[in-house]
Amino acid sequence: MKGIGDLSAEMRKQLSDIKGCTVTYDAEFGAKTTYRVGGKCLAMIACQTVSSLAQILDAVVPGHLYVLGNGSNTLVSDHGWDGVVLTLNSEFCRIDLSSDGATLGAAVSLPMAARQLAKNGLGGMEWAVGIPGTVGGAVKMNAGGHGSDTAAWIEGATVYRFSEGSYRLERVSSSGLGLSYRSSNIGERDVVASASFHLVARDQEQSNRLISQIVRWRRDHQPGGQNAGSVFANPENDHAARLIELGGLKGYRFNSAEVSTKHANFIQSSPGGSAEDVFELIWLVQQRIERELGIRLRTEIKLLGFDRDRSLYLRGE
Repeated sequence: MKGIGDLSAEMRKQLSDIKGCTVTYDAEFGAKTTYRVGGKCLAMIACQTVSSLAQILDAVVPGHLYVLGNGSNTLVSDHGWDGVVLTLNSEFCRIDLSSDGATLGAAVSLPMAARQLAKNGLGGMEWAVGIPGTVGGAVKMNAGGHGSDTAAWIEGATVYRFSEGSYRLERVSSSGLGLSYRSSNIGERDVVASASFHLVARDQEQSNRLISQIVRWRRDHQPGGQNAGSVFANPENDHAARLIELGGLKGYRFNSAEVSTKHANFIQSSPGGSAEDVFELIWLVQQRIERELGIRLRTEIKLLGFDRDRSLYLRGE
């Protein structure tokens, strides 16, 4: 990949001096995503502490930083991505409970959060058991499903906002996050550290029944294997899967990538497959639906290292 190993000596020195993080250069990136295809990144930084995060953000060029959660919303090119990937763990995995809510670290798994909250008699987040992501990603894209979403329960978030060349730590209220369908005003360079949620008292058995129903529904209606969940956001008053099926693309294969026969808004990659095949199939689906049905679908997943113009078009920009 062009650029591998090209981090400046100054940046390497700054990162080596930071306690509470580990840095791997020329790191496997695609293998960390749920597609399990794709190339490398310049470096991958595993951040364990809140104090080290601020130092990392000061050291890394913001436009070349990508925060990776569970890797369930990311497709990286086979040629890799010319940037630094940041993962959060340890202190960012905290779950702090109160009588009517919880503060969750950005790295907390959504399915785990749903189960832990239910175990402690706190309801409202049962829907999150079906989202294979983290709290940070949920805030950034207003993740949701099964009749609810992040916006319905969040009180606020702690965010490192990038502005005028530097980062500033802010406590942002729910109204200040600009949450709408699968989006927020959290910028590409911003980093979510934690989020607080208001919840309701609910009997554990009732919550567990809701969780079991959601898990069963997803098992019956969505495929497993190598995918990133829903590829396209649903257009207003419609469903991307219905449009893709209407366009005759359910089950369509392009080399090692295939539109799922179980759910048409999922694109699967075969074991040992190619990220370029997945990207080309996403492009083919989007172009055909726009050409034949007059509806421009936009991607939910992040596309890194691919043709810039086509990636922006797929994102609706």
